[in-house]
Amino acid sequence: MAPLVIIILIIVYGYSLLILLFYLEIDTDSDSAGDVLKQSRSISVIVPFKNEVDHLPQLLEDFAGQSYPVELLEVIFVDDHSTDGSVTVLESLIKSSEHFQLLALSPGMSGKKSALSYGIEQAKHDWIIQVDADCHIGPGFISTHVSFLEKHPSDLVAGIVSTGKGNGNFLETFERLDVLSLAGSGAGSFNLGRPMMCSGANLSYSRELYLETRKFDPASSIASGDDMFLMIGARKLDKTLSFNSHRDAMVMTAPVKDWRSLIAQRIRWGSKTGRYRMPDIQLLALLVLLANISILLMPLWIILFPGLWPWLAGACIVKTLADFMLLFRMTGIIGSRKSLKLFLPVSLLYYPYFILTVLGAFRGKFVWKTETK
Repeated sequence: MAPLVIIILIIVYGYSLLILLFYLEIDTDSDSAGDVLKQSRSISVIVPFKNEVDHLPQLLEDFAGQSYPVELLEVIFVDDHSTDGSVTVLESLIKSSEHFQLLALSPGMSGKKSALSYGIEQAKHDWIIQVDADCHIGPGFISTHVSFLEKHPSDLVAGIVSTGKGNGNFLETFERLDVLSLAGSGAGSFNLGRPMMCSGANLSYSRELYLETRKFDPASSIASGDDMFLMIGARKLDKTLSFNSHRDAMVMTAPVKDWRSLIAQRIRWGSKTGRYRMPDIQLLALLVLLANISILLMPLWIILFPGLWPWLAGACIVKTLADFMLLFRMTGIIGSRKSLKLFLPVSLLYYPYFILTVLGAFRGKFVWKTETK
């Protein structure tokens, strides 16, 4: 067998094995909210935002409808110099509630990291839940987070992030499956004891952990990545990290409006990988890159090595099945199995899309979103 084919098979089967391990480690029976009357942990929720006038009213309504005791809860919105009327709308909605606060960054401060830091500094409670402003949460969101934490004491807990309902087109399904593949890999890696990824749209942690991990976050040179640098800092400090995969602890983000926005978002995410300085995370990124390139070039490999096509085709099938199983588990957890009807066309389009985002990340040609994501 040709050495190049052997290398391709090792890469693809190694990737497939890792995805299957993630699949097996995902917990589908996480604790539900339980008896909220017995819960006594005080919570500060921090919501940084910029130009989110279309999403803030719904998120505020979601917080107002939480099953968690209101006397144990404060929600702090931190404005990062919005120009779309977000502040005016939010002020009118929260003026009659003492459990909601609106803070604003001073002119010399900007960005999501600054907004988070300022919100945590002003928070009254020691346990922080971080949520993005364009998210939707269910009534048991906070209760489920707290119940999980009481039964699984941790310094940091991550949760599932998916996309909400839009117009139901192909782009929406593509994004949902893409996001769920990341969430599934994150959940599996947490439960394997080697957390690889998480999302700041659904993250909770102690104030003490946040302060301890500031030395690991290159905030002055990277405007985003607060979630990953927090997780990496927690790992380096040998803290306890957990993943809550219960549906009630999930957040739903607003789907992107077009392909350009989706690609730009993924370029932003990928551009930070080289700064993580965690060998296993960077090796995972390299393995994913090589596996996807190998599959994208599979027609070329088959042309160059026609006698070995069964081996090459078999590797392609195994990788596709591994990806499907991970998504089958994740779509089952969030109740969106119908998204898998488009799994095959999404899979085919994913490879050129992935390479495009990688090239963009390597070039460093991207524009930060106006929203603080």
